[in-house]
Amino acid sequence: MISIIIAIGVFRYYQTLAVRYGKIHWKYGLLGMGVCLAVQFLFWLMYGLAGLILDLNHFSQEIEFWPFSIVSILSCIVSLIVVWRLRVFLEKKWKKEAEIRKESEIENIGKNN
Repeated sequence: MISIIIAIGVFRYYQTLAVRYGKIHWKYGLLGMGVCLAVQFLFWLMYGLAGLILDLNHFSQEIEFWPFSIVSILSCIVSLIVVWRLRVFLEKKWKKEAEIRKESEIENIGKNN
């Protein structure tokens, strides 16, 4: 449940970020949400594989569905870090694009007449 709430928050944040730089908002919202959920899924997958390899569960038949386990909390933290780094990367990229666009517009002012 907490993963879905975080994913929705990331979706909305990436939408506003895309609108700020004139990009298509829903595509980047889905990108942020997809990255967030994918990182959490990969974290859980690695935990499950480590459990199989290291025999952490001793092949017990009981499956724990406790949503606030350490693994859930760590997967949320790791996904937020990855999403934050992606935001920093996209902002730098979009700022460079905006600067290049402004420079080319300034250079083309006198050439059009």
